[in-house]
Amino acid sequence: MSPGLPLGKLLAVTAGLPDKKPTTQPEPATQPFSPALPSAPVIDGDFENRLAQKLTNCMKKENMGVQEKVQWQDTSREALPEAFNIEVLQNETMYQKFLRIAEGRQLAENEFRIVEKELGVSTKELLGFMQKAVQSGNAEWLPIFEQVRSRYFCRRCGSSHYEEWPSLYGDTYTCLDCREIGPLNSLQILFRLHSVDVPGQTRVDTDKCKPDQTVRSYSLEFTFAQEKAAEELWQQVHRQKAQETLLWAACGAGKTEVCFPLIDSFLRQNKKVLFAAPRQDVVHDVQPRLQKNFPEYNIKILSGALPQDMEPSKLTVATTHQVLRFYRAFHLIILDETDAYPYEGSSVLEYGIRQALRPDGQIICLTATPSAEILLRVKSQKCAIVRLPVRHHGFPVPVPEWQKNKLTRDRSLVELKKVLLKLIADGPILVFVPTVALVKEWTGVLKMVFGDLRVEGSWSSDAARREKTVLFRQGDINIFVCTSILERGITIKGVQVAVLFADHTLYDARALVQMAGRTGRSAECPVGRAVFIYAEQTQAMIQANRWIQDQNRLAEEWGCLNG
Repeated sequence: MSPGLPLGKLLAVTAGLPDKKPTTQPEPATQPFSPALPSAPVIDGDFENRLAQKLTNCMKKENMGVQEKVQWQDTSREALPEAFNIEVLQNETMYQKFLRIAEGRQLAENEFRIVEKELGVSTKELLGFMQKAVQSGNAEWLPIFEQVRSRYFCRRCGSSHYEEWPSLYGDTYTCLDCREIGPLNSLQILFRLHSVDVPGQTRVDTDKCKPDQTVRSYSLEFTFAQEKAAEELWQQVHRQKAQETLLWAACGAGKTEVCFPLIDSFLRQNKKVLFAAPRQDVVHDVQPRLQKNFPEYNIKILSGALPQDMEPSKLTVATTHQVLRFYRAFHLIILDETDAYPYEGSSVLEYGIRQALRPDGQIICLTATPSAEILLRVKSQKCAIVRLPVRHHGFPVPVPEWQKNKLTRDRSLVELKKVLLKLIADGPILVFVPTVALVKEWTGVLKMVFGDLRVEGSWSSDAARREKTVLFRQGDINIFVCTSILERGITIKGVQVAVLFADHTLYDARALVQMAGRTGRSAECPVGRAVFIYAEQTQAMIQANRWIQDQNRLAEEWGCLNG
């Protein structure tokens, strides 16, 4: 049985609008677009009275403060003629604004109201603009689910992970992988607006742009290694036309800034750029840096921590979940922390990135700890690679120290206190633990041990996470206990790192490298200490140390180390 009746519902929603392929003789070309007004429903007056009386009785019974009989008011009949304003649909300026907002997006029904508010139009007027775009061949209406053989796939996220439930329209399906950005089911429709040439936009030939045409000055003065990496990145994208390039950089190397000249070149060509990362903390950290260096653009940020925003932008910063809202929208995608949870291993988020890229678009993957999969693509020459093994200030990445401590008895706590006291002498401490339960437990323990210091803890679902992170950045928190939420993408001046239970099975080598890499990132404090607290040494700990040492050795071979 078909999964619901999305197309049937679509026809009901757009009833009265001209079909894409009309069966009758089409109107002359000069005839303005003028969808007919659907007939208002006829409501029996006696039925209204009986319903109003029942409502009144129920509300009085529930002591809801109702004294008089509830009065029936049919707002739909009053609102329809004005709301469905034909003049608005003939407004070409408004239509072009709609195209700019919706270009490259796939809109579910629950997002229509956001567009309506942005445009200042009613639902029916918005549907009129949508249908006009469909008729012009720039957009399409789609059922949420697509059937491939015996399986159904969500068109927004590509997932076949759904829940079946009965409805008036028959068997119905809800996509379980879309829930984080709003649930979708097979009774709904999806609207996609492809790329369109909106008047006022100009495009520049990519091949005629050169790196030396970039006259922009950045907040960070490039080192020799960064200039070399930026030039190689440019060559891979503009000359070699690489569809995918890996920028493998040391923690704190300034890999985001190395992409600035490339981003600038695409923006100057009036092309759309997306900077995506799996985690909210990373996108909230990167957006101000991009805004500072590209002040003439209104750089949008899309994350689960902020209300959805439809305002169009040439440069968008988004979590990988939010990227699922786009369809063939971007010419260039910078994918930061490509090996981080929840992106790594998620076929849905990978599908979203590929779907958001234009057919002729290019992807740059950034990470300090590439996965085996992307290194395999590099080996098979399906992905180009650029290396940046040294930090921007030229000091090496601190190699983690190891402290054996089972953290189970009073004596263990005494030893831990000694370690943390030495660390806090050099700066605030970021304490990593593997689980949320351990965050709560060790926040309490450390508050008891360090009664004169401010100790706080946070995790991914903590409602006060952003507030606490800001306080830690400002130096108002001395010891911050957390899960892996802060293991990537943030720079805190002078921070020291302690990893409790470093031998935990949840920690692989890449996670340990990233956590150790939080130290010594700023030019003002280029050195720091990272300590692994463990009961039994693991291969992940050994591999993490070896990985950092190899990176530092390569930087030394380049002649770029200062420390």
